[in-house]
Amino acid sequence: MNKQLLSPAGLVLAIILFVSFIIVVNNNLTSARIDLTEDRLYTLSNGSLNIIQSVQQPITLRFYYSERVAQALPGIRAHAQRVQELLREYERASNGMIRLLVIDPRPFTDHEQRAEQYGLLGIPIDGEDDPLFFGLAATNELDGLEVIRFFQTVNEDTLEYDLTRLVQTLSEAQRRNIAVLSALPIDGEDFDPLSGRLEEGGSPPWPIMGELRDLFNVSVLPADVRRIPSSLDALVVVHPKELTDATLYAIEQYVLSGGRLVTFVDPHAEIDQPPRDPDNPMSAMMASRASNMDKLFQAWGFQRSPTDVVADRVTATRVDFGARTNHQPIDYVLWQALTPDNMNQEERITANLRRINVATPGHFVLLEDASTEITPLLSSSSEAMLVDRRVVQFRNDPVALLTRYEPGTISYPMAIRVRGEVQTAFPEGARDATGQVQKMPNHRDSSDGPIDVIAIADVDMLNPRFWVQQQEFFGETINFTTSNNVDFLTNAIEDITGTEGLISVRSRTGFSRPFTRVQAIQREAERRFRTQERELQRTVQETQQAIARMQSAGAGEQLLTPEQEQEIAELRQMANQAEQELRRVRVNLRQDIERLDTQLKFFNIGLVPMIVILLAILSGWLRLRKRRQGRFQH
Repeated sequence: MNKQLLSPAGLVLAIILFVSFIIVVNNNLTSARIDLTEDRLYTLSNGSLNIIQSVQQPITLRFYYSERVAQALPGIRAHAQRVQELLREYERASNGMIRLLVIDPRPFTDHEQRAEQYGLLGIPIDGEDDPLFFGLAATNELDGLEVIRFFQTVNEDTLEYDLTRLVQTLSEAQRRNIAVLSALPIDGEDFDPLSGRLEEGGSPPWPIMGELRDLFNVSVLPADVRRIPSSLDALVVVHPKELTDATLYAIEQYVLSGGRLVTFVDPHAEIDQPPRDPDNPMSAMMASRASNMDKLFQAWGFQRSPTDVVADRVTATRVDFGARTNHQPIDYVLWQALTPDNMNQEERITANLRRINVATPGHFVLLEDASTEITPLLSSSSEAMLVDRRVVQFRNDPVALLTRYEPGTISYPMAIRVRGEVQTAFPEGARDATGQVQKMPNHRDSSDGPIDVIAIADVDMLNPRFWVQQQEFFGETINFTTSNNVDFLTNAIEDITGTEGLISVRSRTGFSRPFTRVQAIQREAERRFRTQERELQRTVQETQQAIARMQSAGAGEQLLTPEQEQEIAELRQMANQAEQELRRVRVNLRQDIERLDTQLKFFNIGLVPMIVILLAILSGWLRLRKRRQGRFQH
């Protein structure tokens, strides 16, 4: 009797205790949390904490969010909660130097007007009279202003990086000074950076320049510069094509005096498009697209291989070349997506990057008598092979490159870091504007101390197509990064200039997990079937050509002999069989990939729930069996 009375009372008491516990936790333990994600995605990185805790002047974060308008948008609501929670983490970690204000800019209020003055976007929503504001305006006491006009849900992976960069920009009194020197129009042509206007026929700056200007004070040097300012913290040289000895001498003397250098060279820069000559259509194809700094490199203990391009089947990206590949994507071994396995995990620059895209990259050869310490940063897989750059320039056949691929056993360094003391490559100086060989006033025959140079054997990795996608969003161009190419460059600049910066934060962006085993199976299946496909296509083509020759020969004689007709019939039968076999090979390739896809879906979607159900059934059966045994014993 007591059990029957206590059972409902105990249940009610348990419910009351549970609700009370939730209320207490919500009110008093709002900052307590456990982050169980693999990369601790919901915990501020050490880099963010260091920047937040070094803030010297108060910063106010005004988070504008139209909560009522967003009620019908679950994706926006979830992202807004994530943004607000992260902003509160910044406030808590700042020791009172960061203040967060959450503002709902209702229509016709001062808050809405202020949000518009800050440049935040008010997005019209179907079925709503009021616009949706979802942005951030950050200010400091010196009237500094940094704005995120609208938090894109697709940028959730970079949220911490974007917020930390914003805080750093407002808190940093002085930014590093860097200069860019390039033979390419990297800073645009006929473009006014102050007004943002582009003259007719001009080109805008590459997106990489916008990223650099967000973090550093950037100046652009002419390709024929004869002196590098000593006030620079770092120099970035991109595609030094046909630089004069005077310019190379200026770069060298800057490095010998303690300057830091990051240089991108290339055996075949696809982004370098030579001008077309209407009178000579072949001139553009014959023009060199290579760049090098061979005199300096050899003095520093290495050289870029002058003739070879690195091909790699392991890291190849899938590309659809249209009719050239039967409108099917194939592994293009000259375009590679480097993974952490290809990156030096001991160097901060590359330790936590996930993916770097390169295109027709070269590689470096280390000299035996080098006085420097040379550390690879990016390397190919050990199955890479070398391709003569002339094959790429004049006879580039993606299918042939794949089917004739012969894996090697050597890993080729494609980006290196060079440190150590060196001697000048220009002991007599270089020719000046008058043609006389002269030394600079402060000429150095040897470095003042160990040099620090980073060299990359690929220029195309800075090409926007390999690291960013651009999309128009209500009149604003939004950049979506697809790889860590720009992160590699900014990490390199920050590291060689001794800046803590955003390296540890930047490396947390992008959290996709590729199915490496699946990709390997797909590569092997495609290689096997593509080889068969190419052989069958050759058989079909040769058979059809033989038939055409016999028919044309017979046409001149008016009649074909019975032997010729019989041979033509056999050739046609061979061609039909080859075409049927070709179709079968293509079907098998598709079936192999689809079968693999089906198996993955089964294991990921069906198998785990089935195991849980079976365990539940087994547990219930064991419990029932134990209960029955207890009854029999009584």
